[in-house]
Order: sequence, then C-alpha cells, then structure tokens
Amino acid sequence: MAILSETTEARIRTEVERYHPHYRTALLPSLKHAQVEIGWLPAEAIARVADLVGVSHAAAAELAQFYSMLHTENHGRVYVEVCVQVPCAVSGAERLLRWLSEELDVPPGETTAEGIRLERTSECFGSCHRAPMCRVNEDYHENLTRDSARELASTIRARLLAENAALQGVGVGHADGRATSGSTSQERTAS
Repeated sequence: MAILSETTEARIRTEVERYHPHYRTALLPSLKHAQVEIGWLPAEAIARVADLVGVSHAAAAELAQFYSMLHTENHGRVYVEVCVQVPCAVSGAERLLRWLSEELDVPPGETTAEGIRLERTSECFGSCHRAPMCRVNEDYHENLTRDSARELASTIRARLLAENAALQGVGVGHADGRATSGSTSQERTAS
C-alpha cells in the first residue's frame, strides 16, 4: 500500500514543477504536504517525498530533522504548540499553556490516549502582534483568553470525536448513528 495518496503525490509533483529547474527547493513544501496527510513524517514518507522531488533520502531526512515544524515522530493527531517567545511570554504564554493543559487534560510534552499533544515551543510563529497564540496542527489561534482557550479545547475534542465516529462509520451524538450537529461532548453526556 502506498504511503501517500495520489492527491498528495500530485501536489508534490506540482511543487516540483513550480520550482523547476531548482527542484530541490520543492522539498520543504513537499514534506509539509506529506505531513498534512499523515500527521507526521515516518521514514517511508520522507523517502517517498525524496523520490518524487528527486533528492537523496538522506537530504530529505536531514531537512525533516532540521525544521521543528516537521515531525519525524508520531506526536498525536492534534498537535497544539504554544509560542513562548518574548512577545507571547509577556502577553501570557505560560498562562495560556496552563489553561490549555487544564482544559485538554494533558501536561505539556505529553500526548493523551485520544491523540492530543501539547507542547511549549521555542519557534516563533510570526504572530507577535496577536499574542498570546498557539498553533493547532497548521491553524493559528491568536489573541487567546481563558474563554477562547476553553472554547478551542472544546472544539478540538469535538473534532476528534467526529473523526473517530467517521472512522468507525457511525454518526456522532445518537446511539442509532444519527449525527448531532453543533453539540459538544459535555452536552451529549448530559443528555
């Protein structure tokens, strides 16, 4: 079975064409495409991207190891990174990290059984003017407060619940499989 879908491989070929004749420049965006599909970059995916781009497996592995935005270890299905650079730090990054840790019930640096990983990151995401912020997979969440952090955690959990139900072929919310739109896991538990 192929490690990457035909769609992802087509995206990678488009990147290679875009940067021709400097095809090596397509390596970073191509690795990002693979990571979006898989959630991280196992060695097989790195090798396949290298083959599609036309670089050595070692060159691709080296690039994947260099950038902290690329994950060569399975870090869970939802990767929450809180920026703690100076602008975010003075705007409450550690407080945000604590709130998310409480709301997601996961200590920084660990992964929940359902696949949520929370990290403190030293990488600046360039959203200093909207601090404090975090990145959830590839999406930025900025100007976070206690309430918006609580809402974000609820959204993350609801998304995982829906994904799990879809993987099992069952709708979310009802025992008979009918989908419930817009309800949270807490509302479903209460009913």
